[in-house]
Amino acid sequence: MSALTILLIAILGHRFVDSSIVYQWHALDYEWPNSSAKQEFIKNGSFIIKNNHISGIKVYNESVYVTVPRSRKGVPSSLNVVVVKDGKAILRPFPSWAMQTVGDCSAIQYSQSLEIDPLTGWMWIIDTGLQRIADPGQYLCPPKLVIYDINKDKVIRVHHFPEAVAPKMRTFLNDIVVHKISGKPAFAYITDPGTTRLVVYDFRRDKSYTFAHRSMLAESGPSTIIDYDHTQFETHTPIDGIALSPDFRYLYYCSLASMKLFRVPTSVLAQENGDIGTSVKDLGSKVSQTGGMMAGSKSLFYGALGLNAVYKWDFTKDMANAASVDDVTMTTQTLVAKDDTNMKWVDSFAFDTNGYLWFTVNNLPSFLRNTMDFVNATAPFNMFIWKVYVDEKNYL
Repeated sequence: MSALTILLIAILGHRFVDSSIVYQWHALDYEWPNSSAKQEFIKNGSFIIKNNHISGIKVYNESVYVTVPRSRKGVPSSLNVVVVKDGKAILRPFPSWAMQTVGDCSAIQYSQSLEIDPLTGWMWIIDTGLQRIADPGQYLCPPKLVIYDINKDKVIRVHHFPEAVAPKMRTFLNDIVVHKISGKPAFAYITDPGTTRLVVYDFRRDKSYTFAHRSMLAESGPSTIIDYDHTQFETHTPIDGIALSPDFRYLYYCSLASMKLFRVPTSVLAQENGDIGTSVKDLGSKVSQTGGMMAGSKSLFYGALGLNAVYKWDFTKDMANAASVDDVTMTTQTLVAKDDTNMKWVDSFAFDTNGYLWFTVNNLPSFLRNTMDFVNATAPFNMFIWKVYVDEKNYL
């Protein structure tokens, strides 16, 4: 199977679907403000090459936005847009270098994921704060949600999560989806594996609150072990992946340490004291554990971490075949793309407007184990951005 282009018989019946690697990196580099800035950042420890690792992705107007989580020191910019200079893909801090300043709590400190409304260009950035890299006694930046208008180049709103919602020494705001009502933003739903809760942000009231449920917990036993590159990677991460149905009626979520997929009606989440306990539905098991996932117009796409693949659940088909919407289970699961060499740990998803599904691959266990080779040009690439034609569009 080619490292650059593969042809797969996949989700469109008997049609061939093209999949390709758009970008690949041994190590990340940035568009620096001047010729001496990079060396200064390296010298003072603000840029440690081996600590820079892509995670989240979104696509808007043919621009590709990615996050580089500040899980370790030496990450100069946590939110970026990919640009190509002299034939090399590098990261341009977004919206500016100033907005990526470590220790400036008005800037973006630690962004794992984001969402972009394709109709308005509003970027919803979750910033889990700075506690993950702060030394004892140093500053702590509280977690926040930044809503930024890409087209007007301005901040629309900043919501600082109260301590009761996202305690700054425990929270880890991981992934986000946006719920619109009558074409206007109404809610954002955010997974928080740090507190094992779901965070709800009510845009109209500028207020946030949380829900907890046993379905958000990590499982024990075999579900905690993911087959990765001929080894076993153990995880106990709870609620992680999240997706929203295109009719905005249901929120889907899963724990990383689980095979299960769950669903809860958004009508329940719209009520701060809604009864989530009687509303959660177990939809069945995926083919593998999942980190990132995303709903399109007909299907839910997810990374099958133990299989080096992307799968989809055709919820449109299964809902049509179910006796009622309450009886639906995750029956129709189909392989979308697979590459045992270059799809090790599919992390995050995005749609463009041409029917392509984009996703990041980042070999996360190797990063966590410090076994990546960032220097040797003949070594395998460490990080990838793929796109696959699926003939669907963003749930928004």
